[in-house]
Amino acid sequence: MEKVNEEIVNKFLEFLFNHKFKCLIIGGALFFAPIFIGNNTDQTWLVIQYPWGSVKVIDTAGWYFKAGNSYWSYPRNWQVEYDNEYSFKVVFNDGGSAVMNAMVRFASPSTVDGKRNFHQLFGGNEESVEAAVWAHLSDAMKSSGPVMSASEHQSARRGEFTSLVQDQLQKGLFEMKRVSKTLQDQYDDKGKPITVYATEVIFENDNCEQKIARPSPLTDFGIVITQFSITDVTYDDQTQRQFAQKKEAFLSAEGSKAQREKEVQERLMVEERGRREKAESESIALRRKAEEVINAQREKEVAELKAEKEKAVAETNAARELAVSLLTKQQAETRAQQELECAKLDRMRAQEEADAQIILASAREKAL
Repeated sequence: MEKVNEEIVNKFLEFLFNHKFKCLIIGGALFFAPIFIGNNTDQTWLVIQYPWGSVKVIDTAGWYFKAGNSYWSYPRNWQVEYDNEYSFKVVFNDGGSAVMNAMVRFASPSTVDGKRNFHQLFGGNEESVEAAVWAHLSDAMKSSGPVMSASEHQSARRGEFTSLVQDQLQKGLFEMKRVSKTLQDQYDDKGKPITVYATEVIFENDNCEQKIARPSPLTDFGIVITQFSITDVTYDDQTQRQFAQKKEAFLSAEGSKAQREKEVQERLMVEERGRREKAESESIALRRKAEEVINAQREKEVAELKAEKEKAVAETNAARELAVSLLTKQQAETRAQQELECAKLDRMRAQEEADAQIILASAREKAL
């Protein structure tokens, strides 16, 4: 029966829009249009309850018939900032605490059945939705605090804390166990490291997923967390004093470290100066030695050159004397040869003269 009535209303609306409604607007019926017609935007969705009891979810943008009906509008996406009286107090495992402000963006259900169930749970009251998210977020933040100390959160583990809270906000509260933990760089009056009881998340044996102790009610509501951020953190006075003491100790340690580095630098400077002076002395000695070697080598080379020159002169003189002796010998031999030749010629001439005398005498004798 409800479905039949809804179909009749829809056909009636279609008829008005296609035929008579334009004439009514032209004729002045525009005054009554807002009473019967509503408009849904793309950023919202509606739940309409007709007089005969039928309920419909409108999830698209456009006009709808609202005369005599009850309707509720919900945003598709929510952005809520929890601060001031809605901020969260988180206690860490070292007893320190902090008040945190947070911003959460979440989406309402995406399916028609989820939207219907969402409406049945909250009845169009947006404050109830924000309060439900705040309640579960408060549990998630309080259960995440004991995982670390205030000092660890302040120095290095803020991102881990935010991620842990966001996971519990969507998945549910994790099952945790109590463990003994030694704090880093924190000591008691006797100088011994401070040991505190901390909390660790329990993981499943088969896969490394966190073990859920209580599922998130937001999943039952159909709410999906799209963004979670901690916008401000204010630590308690005692924790801030502890941070100040730690800062002073750190600065003192850094000052000692700087002084120690300065002394090391001065020692290294003295050592380097000694090495430099030693290197300069060795360099001077090596330079002098090199000069002496060069001078000795030069004197040796000069002596060798002088000896070679004297040897060359002696050899030249000897060669000249030998050449003179050979020339004198050759000249003497030449003279002796000349004298011998002259003697032979004289002897031959005498022989010829004698032969001529003999012939002449023989001729005379014959002539006689």
